[in-house]
Amino acid sequence: MPMITVEFTDEELAEAKAHAASLGKSMRAHAHDIIVADAQRAAFLKDADKAVAFALDIFKDMPEGLR
Repeated sequence: MPMITVEFTDEELAEAKAHAASLGKSMRAHAHDIIVADAQRAAFLKDADKAVAFALDIFKDMPEGLR
């Protein structure tokens, strides 16, 4: 399975490990979840932008009171 290496200062690592532990997760699981969630959020926002543009295009010629 592919993996990445991430560098932290000692302070950053201690804080991140403590936070992961407070969530009942290992550091590896927490880092994985954050990275995947961020990628999914970005994809959602990209699709939402497309949907809004599409909707605005459909309604752009509607009379003012019907928009």
